[in-house]
Formats: sequence, C-alpha cells, structure tokens
Amino acid sequence: MKHLSPILLAFLLAAACGNGDGDDIVPIDAFESTCGMPGDPGNELGVGKFCTMLGDCETTPDAPLCAILGDPTAFFCTKICAAPGDAGVNECGTGAECICSGGNCGCVPSSCLE
Repeated sequence: MKHLSPILLAFLLAAACGNGDGDDIVPIDAFESTCGMPGDPGNELGVGKFCTMLGDCETTPDAPLCAILGDPTAFFCTKICAAPGDAGVNECGTGAECICSGGNCGCVPSSCLE
C-alpha cells in the first residue's frame, strides 16, 4: 500500500477553512484510495471511519475532520493530535498513530502506514 501524501497533514491547519458545501464529494464507485475504503468503521474515537467529505465525520465528534481535505486519495476521519511522545498518551485510539509533518500532527490508521 502507498504511504500517505505529506499533504495529508497540511490540511490540519487549513481544515477550518473548509466550506462543507459538498463540492469535495468523490464518487464512491470510481476512486483511488491510499487509505480508507467504504464500510471502514473507524476505532472507538472514529479515527479511520470512511468518509468522502467533511460532513461524513459529523458522527465522530472525536475525529471531526475528513482526510480528503488534505489528500484527495485519503478517505478517513481524523483529528489533530500532539506530537508522538508528548505526555506518553496515544490520543488517536486503538489502531491509529499520531503522525507529524512540517510541525502539523494528525491521527492516521496504523493500517495506512504499512
């Protein structure tokens, strides 16, 4: 499986600028995904739940961002996290890791990093 684009984490700072009007919808029947497939439920926080737009993560308040905002081939709910090792806590939940790039950190399903 491909690694996630470094752009994925860049959305963490720009996520608040999303307009949420649905213009970022990707057809589910024809897409390339580096991470996230229809039916993925996510973990206990919602990290990893399949999404195609920001609104799909409304049911996962602990992971309110859709990674597609930063990477058009990443289809999973995520959240901002502290740099790994800060306070020794895994704030991303089961089967997810806090990954940082350029000072921005976000939760990514561990299966996407293999």
